[in-house]
Amino acid sequence: MIKNYTNLNEKVIEEVLPNGLKLVMIPRANYHQCIAVLSTSFGSLAQKVSVDGQNILDIPAGTAHFLEHKLFDKPDEDAFYRFSQLGADANAFTTNLQTSYYFATSQNLAACLQHLLDFVQIPYFDQTKVVKERGIIEQEIQMYQDDPEWRLYMTLLEQLYPKSPLAADIAGSPASLKRITADLLYQIHHIFYQPKNLTLQVVGKFDPTAIYNLVQANQATKEHRMVDFKTLEPILEPGLSQNLQVAANVTIPKAAWGIRFPAGDWQGLAMSQRSLVADLLLDILFGEQTTWYQDLYKEGIIDDNFDFEYVLMPQYQYLTFFSQTQFYSQLERALRLRLKNYHDYLLDQQQEFIKLQAATLGEAIIRLNSLEQIALRGDDILCGVNLFDKIDMLKEIKFKDILDFADQLFNQFELSRVVLKKVGE
Repeated sequence: MIKNYTNLNEKVIEEVLPNGLKLVMIPRANYHQCIAVLSTSFGSLAQKVSVDGQNILDIPAGTAHFLEHKLFDKPDEDAFYRFSQLGADANAFTTNLQTSYYFATSQNLAACLQHLLDFVQIPYFDQTKVVKERGIIEQEIQMYQDDPEWRLYMTLLEQLYPKSPLAADIAGSPASLKRITADLLYQIHHIFYQPKNLTLQVVGKFDPTAIYNLVQANQATKEHRMVDFKTLEPILEPGLSQNLQVAANVTIPKAAWGIRFPAGDWQGLAMSQRSLVADLLLDILFGEQTTWYQDLYKEGIIDDNFDFEYVLMPQYQYLTFFSQTQFYSQLERALRLRLKNYHDYLLDQQQEFIKLQAATLGEAIIRLNSLEQIALRGDDILCGVNLFDKIDMLKEIKFKDILDFADQLFNQFELSRVVLKKVGE
């Protein structure tokens, strides 16, 4: 199937191979480089899965991240080293919803693609090396625990979603890592890395027919026993609305606020559109161009570190604010007042919306010049959405969408706060 975006002079070729693997190709003939990303919809939030409608498998926190690390380790070589031999830069990442493996190269594309598919799809897990990896990841966990921003964010998530998978570190904990074994990794790989759960995206200079034939031939050499599975969603406990103060090694206090919203059942285009509307709404209310922001900045209540983010995932919908400031009480009052009076303020902001919409569109179009921006948005690809779709959706957003969405979010809200302060204060 070919999707043509005539207004952008772009096309996206999508194919589903006989074994279920999805192939997405975005040819760019005027580029010298090529980027390929192989993604699975398996991330840190998956902590319980039903297999073939019968067996339920518990997945320790950190398993997706752990498996990502171990897939590079092969009996005779490290997968990274093979990429470097082929002249490619490679890496991987794990998020709440996905794990992705990718490389960028201007040479040996066919060999790199073969290697990417093979090392991800053909696992090798040795129990002795698994035990060794626990120690390595425990050090990584400690490193993040020593980072004030990360600690602040995770503590806020624990306030908003106590005892939930979202509140667990993506890397897991020392206790959960001890539950990860080579046998468990093989089970997880068999479920979540089967072809029907994988998406391969290739962006750059290549011949689409040649790439399709290469991938199809590669997949034909592999045997996969397909299983039906369903990731089970947790039963979420109510959020904790009280303010929390935590002693930390910081010079200036760091504060975070969060609002937990009801979960919905948004998928694909609807989820992306909701996030785009939210981003425009928050820019109108709290962006650097607003008098609200400029006044707080001039008074020294906020600085360049002030930030906000709306996050939407299956079962999770929340808004966060972050700031490094001595005056977090004053900032909280300003936030509450802004949120309380959102409706009156927004009524005369249609021209501001038009300007922000145009600016956002411009930024999105500029990103089209970057292969990395197109290729590494695996979260969009797994939802069947690409950067070209988002540009089209941005154009269709109306000011009424902003007003309606604000009413959904801010008609009623509870604000939770976490403050990191210097030890002894």
